[in-house]
Amino acid sequence: MSPPESATYLPLDQGFPVAVPADVAVPADVAVPVDGSGQGGVGHGVVVRSAWSADPVGEDAVTAVAEELGDDAGLVLAFVSGGYDLDRVAGALTSWAGDRVIACTSAGALSRAGFQRSGIVVVALPGPDLEAVTIPIRPLAELDEVWAQAGGALRQAIRGTGVQADGRSQFAVMLVDGLSRREELLAEQVSGLLGGVPLIGGSAGDDLRFERTAVLVDGRFVSGAATVTVVTTGTPFRRFRVQHHAAGDQVLVVTSATAHERLVHTLNGRCAAEEYARAVGVGPADLSPTVFSTHPLVLRAGGGNWIRSISRVEPDGSLRFLCVAETGTVLRLGCSQDPATALADQFTSLRSELGPLAGVLAFDCILRRLEFEEGGLDRELGHLLAREGVVGFSTYGEQYDGVHVNQTMVGIAFGR
Repeated sequence: MSPPESATYLPLDQGFPVAVPADVAVPADVAVPVDGSGQGGVGHGVVVRSAWSADPVGEDAVTAVAEELGDDAGLVLAFVSGGYDLDRVAGALTSWAGDRVIACTSAGALSRAGFQRSGIVVVALPGPDLEAVTIPIRPLAELDEVWAQAGGALRQAIRGTGVQADGRSQFAVMLVDGLSRREELLAEQVSGLLGGVPLIGGSAGDDLRFERTAVLVDGRFVSGAATVTVVTTGTPFRRFRVQHHAAGDQVLVVTSATAHERLVHTLNGRCAAEEYARAVGVGPADLSPTVFSTHPLVLRAGGGNWIRSISRVEPDGSLRFLCVAETGTVLRLGCSQDPATALADQFTSLRSELGPLAGVLAFDCILRRLEFEEGGLDRELGHLLAREGVVGFSTYGEQYDGVHVNQTMVGIAFGR
């Protein structure tokens, strides 16, 4: 796919050019014309490449990104926003990349030009020593029955929890149906089996419709499914988790809940929607995804802050969460910190460990983007992420080892 003639190219620290639409302001200190191939030049390790197409015809969008990315990747990840014929997209992806591709539906994505709200974003991980083994897990409604087979396949894929004799090590990537409500159990089981192998994951989205989310399994997009991909590489990498909300002083105790449905009926003994609205300072009728994203609830556990986000208000005044919140759980209203500072500090830390980055694969909660849009920060933060080489998708939840979280970015950063 040829870049638009009106695009400006930004050279990333990693050596990858980014096509930015003409109406996006480009910081003066990074605007330098460079080659627009998107291939980069990074030694002999993993090279993180990505391409985005907004072509409304799924097969044409896949053809465009395939032409741009080539056919030498050991692992291909595709994130598909709403409006596409998923059967046709699945056919085009598997015709191009075969069993090297993993994919899911999304609520938008992160491309080399920042946030994208539509289209198909594809990430390719080429590298001479990269190997990837993908294990499907379905149906999630019968997880106890299918886990024995899936767990056995995972055991075979794991080679240990440290650096191996050939200098390579492993991490795992999980894509899961974002409406399955099985992420907590699945993350716990997968992480327990992986041992010390780092795990990141993302819950598939559907552009905030909350109707159907799907994962590519055996050449088709299906609901009620997940995939776990074990990646082996000699390229140095680090897993990370970043958020910009900490637990505040205002306490909201879950006093009645249906945990398996992620429904909270009462907070502090009162109607959940009314009590949450009172804490936030709005009327119950004003509750919306934007309010939820700017005022998340936070669980303190294990020495850290873990965000528990709300997806919607039910007709009876219950709050449906994107994570399990059991009766007795003590939640606190989140206090927002500067997201740009949180991101910049995270990437400074990663570079201090890895040196110059060769790219970042990330799964970023859709509620973060909504909050950035509400605050007018989405372009600024999109530029920041693009400059750091971050690509991935907007999720309905994130997995970090055995924990399912919300309003968080999790990822794998690769060194050169």
